[in-house]
Amino acid sequence: MKNLVDFDISEVFNDKKFSGIGVVYSIDQNEDYKLFKAKNHEILVKKIGMSALKITLNQNLLNKDLQVEHKEPEVYYPKNTFEVKLPKEGNRFQISITKDKNTIFSSYASGDQLGFINLGDELYEMFNIDEKEGFTTISFRIPTQYGLYGIGESFTPLNKRGRTIYTFPTDNYCISSKLVYKGIPFFLSNAGLGIVFPHYEPIKFDLGETIDGLILITVPTKAFSFYLLFGSPEEIISTFVNMFGDPPMPPKWSFGLWWSRWIGIGPQSPKEVQEYVEKFNANEIPLDVVVLDPQWIKGYIAGVTQACSFDWDHDKFPTDNEVGDYLEMKGKKLALWINPYLDFNGTGYEKLKNCLLKDKDGKIALVSNQDKNPNKPDRGMVDFTRKECAETWISLLTDLLKRSNAQTVISDFGETVPLAATDLKGTLGYMLRNKLGDLYQLAAFEGVRRATGEGMIWGRSGSLRSHNLPVKWGGDSNSTWEGMKTALRGALSASMSGALFSAFDIGGFAGKPDKELFLRWTAAETLFSYFKLQGTTEREPWAYGEDAVKDFRELAELRYSLMPYILSEAEKTVQNRVPLSKPLIMVYPDDPNLVNNEDEFLLGSNILVAPILSEDGKRDIYLPEGQWVYYYDNKTYEGRQWVSKQEGLNRVPFFIKKGTELEFLSGKGNNLEKYLELPKVKKVF
Repeated sequence: MKNLVDFDISEVFNDKKFSGIGVVYSIDQNEDYKLFKAKNHEILVKKIGMSALKITLNQNLLNKDLQVEHKEPEVYYPKNTFEVKLPKEGNRFQISITKDKNTIFSSYASGDQLGFINLGDELYEMFNIDEKEGFTTISFRIPTQYGLYGIGESFTPLNKRGRTIYTFPTDNYCISSKLVYKGIPFFLSNAGLGIVFPHYEPIKFDLGETIDGLILITVPTKAFSFYLLFGSPEEIISTFVNMFGDPPMPPKWSFGLWWSRWIGIGPQSPKEVQEYVEKFNANEIPLDVVVLDPQWIKGYIAGVTQACSFDWDHDKFPTDNEVGDYLEMKGKKLALWINPYLDFNGTGYEKLKNCLLKDKDGKIALVSNQDKNPNKPDRGMVDFTRKECAETWISLLTDLLKRSNAQTVISDFGETVPLAATDLKGTLGYMLRNKLGDLYQLAAFEGVRRATGEGMIWGRSGSLRSHNLPVKWGGDSNSTWEGMKTALRGALSASMSGALFSAFDIGGFAGKPDKELFLRWTAAETLFSYFKLQGTTEREPWAYGEDAVKDFRELAELRYSLMPYILSEAEKTVQNRVPLSKPLIMVYPDDPNLVNNEDEFLLGSNILVAPILSEDGKRDIYLPEGQWVYYYDNKTYEGRQWVSKQEGLNRVPFFIKKGTELEFLSGKGNNLEKYLELPKVKKVF
C-alpha cells in the first residue's frame, strides 16, 4: 500500500526512558487546592465542586503558547456520587476515584508486584518522566468492562480500548485507519469519567494496547495540565464543550441536502451549474446547497495545485457572482471550496506573501505533497498564529464570499503544516499542527460570519476550539461497504469527542458505489445530522436509473418531512451542549450491550436509527431500555432486546421512543424554506 503520510509521529515518542517522580515529601494546601511536591516536580490538584479535578504538573514551566484558551469546567452536581482519594506524604503519587463506592480510576498496581524485576514505574506511579527528553507519561487504570471513546473522528472501532491513537493531524486520504484529520485530546468512559488536555502538543494515547487495562498517555513536555471530569457521558460532553466556547446554532438551510462533485467531474461553468440544479428540480428532489469544488479558482488543476488564491477563474465563470446570484434566485445557497495554502501567484499571495510560515533560515516552508510528486507547484501555508496575518486572510475570505454571493465554505485541508516550519517563537511545524488547524477553522468561520451574518463551515481539520463549530466533516472515505461503516464510525467518534454536528459524504469520496451501496449510504445519512452528496464519480441519483431516483426521493422527503423535529433537536443540541447524532452508549452508559455498539445512533432524544450496512438488506438491532415504536408498522417493542429488520433500498430502519409526538410536514417543496411553509401533521407514537 502506498504511504501517503508525510511524517510518522510515533517516532517522536519512541525510545524514551521513563521513571517515576517518587514519593510525595510535602503537601501544601488551602481550601481551593493541594500542592504535592515529589523529588524535582510539583503537582497542583484543584477540586472543582463535585464535578471535576484540575491537575497541573510543574505549573511554573508551562508553555503558554501551546495551551488552548478555555474556561474551567462549571460546577454541577452529577447524578452519581464520586469520591476522590489523593496521596499522603510518604506515598507515591496516585489518585483513586470511586463512583457509588466502585473504583473507576486507580493505578494499575499498588506497587512492584514481582519485587526482583521492575516492569516499569508506569504500572504503579501516575506520573513518569524522561528527564533528558522532557516527556511525561500519565498512567492509570479504568476497569476493562468499561469502554473508552473519543480522541477525534478516528475511523477505528468506536470503543478505543486496546488502541493507540495520536492527536496528530494527517491527510488521511481514503484510509480507514487510526490516523486522524483532527486530533482531539479528550476521551471519556461510560465508567463516569472524562479526561481533557487543553494543549496543542501532539499526545500519544495508549488505551491498553501495550498492556491490557493500562492506560498510558504520553505528553511531549513535563509541564502541562489536564482535567478529570465526572458524570454521565452526556454531562461530561456538555461540560467539555462548554469549556472551549459557546457553540453557535447552524442556519436552518444547512440541514437540507448539499450537492457537490469533485473538481475533475464538477460543473465548469454557470450553465453547467444551472443544468444540474434544474435536473434536481425536474426529478422533484429538494436541494438547498450547491458546492463548487476548486474549479472556481483561477489556474487550479485537479490533483495538482491544491492551493487557494481567492481569485475566480473568469475563463470558466465570467463573473464572481453569476453562480451565487442564480442560486439565490432558485432558493439555493452557494458553498465555495477553500484551503489555507497559497501557491506563489494571485491575490492571496500578493496580500499574504509576508504571512507564510518560514523555516529556521527565514525561507518559506513548503507544504509537502501527499503523493510525493516533485512536479507539483510549490505552496506555503498562512501563519495563523500571527494575528495580523489571520486578520488579512479573514478579510480576503469575507470579500470573496460577499462578491460571490456565497453563504459558506468547505474549509478543506489544514492538516499538512510544513515540517520545516517554525512560528515566531521557534516552535517546530509538527508541534504546531493542532494549533494551526484550529486557528485556520476559526478564521474560516469568522470570515463566513462577517460576510453573511451566520456562522457555518464544513471543516475537516481543527482542534479543541474549532471543534464546537458546525460542521465537523470526516473527510475522504472509500466508496465501499467498509468505507460506509468507517465513515459512520468516524462521525459517531467525533460526536463522542464533543462535535455537536458531524457529517460524512454520501457514497464515499473516492470510487463509484453501485446502486445498492449508494442508496444504503443515502439511507444511513437520511436521519443523521447532515445530508451531503460528494465524490469523484456521479452522486446524482439519476446516474443509477429511474428506480434509484424514486428511492432517493423518498428518503429525501422523509428527512425534509421531519424537519420540525430535526430543527427543534438542533436547538436543544446547542442549548444543552450534547451532539445531535450520538451513539447509544452516550445516553445509556449502564447497558453493557452497548459498550461496543457503533452503528446505531440517536437523532436527538427520541429517534433511534439503525442503518442497513450490508448487502443482504438485513439488520439486527439492539433496543435500549424503554419502549420503542417501529416507524413503518407502528409496532411497539420492549427495550433491552434484539430485533431483526429487512427493508428495501428506499427505507432506513428507525424507531421512535413511545409516547413521542412528532410533527411531519405534509407535501413537497424544492428546498427547506418551501418545506417549512407546508402544513404540519402531528402524530403520537
